[in-house]
Amino acid sequence: MTAGPLSLDLEGLSLVIADAPPVRLTKLEARLLQILMANAGHVVGTERLLVHVWGRRGSGDRQLLKQLVHRLRHKIEADPADPRYLTTESGAGYRLTASGDAQR
Repeated sequence: MTAGPLSLDLEGLSLVIADAPPVRLTKLEARLLQILMANAGHVVGTERLLVHVWGRRGSGDRQLLKQLVHRLRHKIEADPADPRYLTTESGAGYRLTASGDAQR
């Protein structure tokens, strides 16, 4: 699955950004990235992310999602405190900006 310079290998649990070396992902990180890449450029609501990552019977909650996003940012962002790809949309959810030009 690709979105802009991001290329996700779900089976191999890795992500390549442009020509950089692959980044290893956990299954949960890959699931989160999968839904965000499928909806690149659009806000994906928190509840939808929770269901996709943990499933209806999963133990996912908003704090676990925040922690998962935090870990993923540290793997894919040059500066996780000022993300280019994975942004928080206040009160709405998260957005993946495949171009790396986060809307501010």
